[in-house]
Amino acid sequence: MKKNSLLFVATFLLNAAFAQLENTRWKTTLQIDGQVNTLMDFRRDTILMYTVADSNIIERMTYTSDDTSLTLVKIDGQSDCYKEPGKYRFTITGDNLLLKLLADDCYDRYSVIKNTTWKKWKDYPEIKVAESILKTYIGVYAFDESHLITISLNNGVLYAEGPNNGLPKSPFTPVTQSKFFLKIAGVEMDFVKDGNGKVVKMISHEETDYELKKIK
Repeated sequence: MKKNSLLFVATFLLNAAFAQLENTRWKTTLQIDGQVNTLMDFRRDTILMYTVADSNIIERMTYTSDDTSLTLVKIDGQSDCYKEPGKYRFTITGDNLLLKLLADDCYDRYSVIKNTTWKKWKDYPEIKVAESILKTYIGVYAFDESHLITISLNNGVLYAEGPNNGLPKSPFTPVTQSKFFLKIAGVEMDFVKDGNGKVVKMISHEETDYELKKIK
């Protein structure tokens, strides 16, 4: 009876670990020939890692997990890993997933993902925003004189572009009348008006909130 009870507990913990991860997606910025915004997509027993910007597959892996650790084995992808398993401790706190290296013989993998923090990815249903409202957001916004973001409008779609920020011209997804999601960066951005209804700044919600004043 005791043996059966222990087996039940072990099975429960394994299922609980999978329940935490299965059908979830997490975003972070990895150093892969430069900074790359990356999604880690947990399926039933596989993980897809792909770029946020264009969904190019970086790596496909199988995974197994218990309540605290995650074991990864490459199926295919860009790394030089073969069948070497990589083991990582994972901790989920709120919307953050922390991966900590336990053991991995594949340098290509552990040098990129060890000790990384991932933010839970949200899917944003797009709403319709009147073009008259979108036009009020057009302009140039500055964090400082070297970091400018240009907001433009084309065929009813709002775009952001910031060459010095590594941001190519990219479309916004409207979340509310004043909040937009910039998929390529995986961040929410709010346009803020003053008491007279004039747009005066934009706030980028990242690990820290960044305020960009409208200068044009």
